[in-house]
Amino acid sequence: MQDFEPLFVAAQQASAAGHPDQARDLYAKAADKARAVSAAVPLAHALRHISDLDREAGQAEPALAAADEAVALYRASPDATDLDLANALRLSALAREALGQAATDFWREAGALYQDADVAAGVEEAQRRLNLATRAAEPEDLKPLAQLWRQGWLEAHQAIVPEALIALRTPESFAERMAAALPQVRALGPVGAPLGFHLIKGDELNQFYLSAAARGTGSAGVLMADAEMRLVEAGVATAWLACAIGNARAARFYEKSGWVLAREVVVPTETSAGPFPLKVWRYEKQLLRT
Repeated sequence: MQDFEPLFVAAQQASAAGHPDQARDLYAKAADKARAVSAAVPLAHALRHISDLDREAGQAEPALAAADEAVALYRASPDATDLDLANALRLSALAREALGQAATDFWREAGALYQDADVAAGVEEAQRRLNLATRAAEPEDLKPLAQLWRQGWLEAHQAIVPEALIALRTPESFAERMAAALPQVRALGPVGAPLGFHLIKGDELNQFYLSAAARGTGSAGVLMADAEMRLVEAGVATAWLACAIGNARAARFYEKSGWVLAREVVVPTETSAGPFPLKVWRYEKQLLRT
């Protein structure tokens, strides 16, 4: 028995008992021992577990480093299985998404390997995550995005904003505004059947909507990560967004995503009849250290 094998057993027991920190320490020790004897596949196994635990602890960067090393080790080893590689690619994709990076190629390769290994759950997850990929909006998205926007807006705002504003939110108004904004819109999901979108204007996350069908799938986090990455790329140090006062579900999501309620402000909400003054919660998030 290799020195690292009892460490794997102990780490699995610690994880099952709900002690992730202890499990990570044990996997790290197993990785060190496997590395010392050039045991590539056991080392990759340990790194895979480390990546999973780091990501679940909110440490996406070390999770990505561990997953990518595991992928490289599996690719180079004749003893590694396709399922080993698929599992490592999956973790690399998840870590990339947590960092707001594209992961489409990783999900596509992992899905194909899961298909070859006849692992239905892996195939289903890869297909679902591919549908969550963010991208630039296409002309085919115009009509469904306008419909998604209107449905989401009415659901969130109909009971909490003035009736005069609701009267201006006609289907045509959403179609016109989406047509004007489309070149700057980032969509999530298949072309022609988007699941959500965001729109950035300067330092503002101006619009952020998700279809009801996509809730609870991780889509909101993927979309927010993409929006924040775009703001960072634009050099925005502190971003802001407007949340209608009383929209508790949206507020909870923003706060969970690290946005902070700064104050109540009146903003000139865009309508077909011109700016409509609306008091909102202003949320802010520091994205770059100044």
